[in-house]
Amino acid sequence: MVTLQGDLGKRAGTGSVRVPIDNEETLDSLLMKLGRRHPRVVESVLDPTTGELSDSYQVLLNNRPVRRIPGIHTKLKHKDEVTISPLPEGEKTQETPAAA
Repeated sequence: MVTLQGDLGKRAGTGSVRVPIDNEETLDSLLMKLGRRHPRVVESVLDPTTGELSDSYQVLLNNRPVRRIPGIHTKLKHKDEVTISPLPEGEKTQETPAAA
């Protein structure tokens, strides 16, 4: 399950999207699948020059910031939950403290 918060939910027309995953699938392949349904969402979340996560969005995998784990190359499991939310203006993800 992918939860889209803030402007992302508005762009997608829904606050959550169920995206089926295969064994050994990674977060980046999940984002590519999501991009087929909601291209404007993924275009916002990924930096177009590097393909990495944009500094303007926080991506959580099971409530843990993906920047604190192997990033977008993190392997997913069947019941994993991904939350993508915009950061407040002026805040960068590198400065975001780890979830408690």
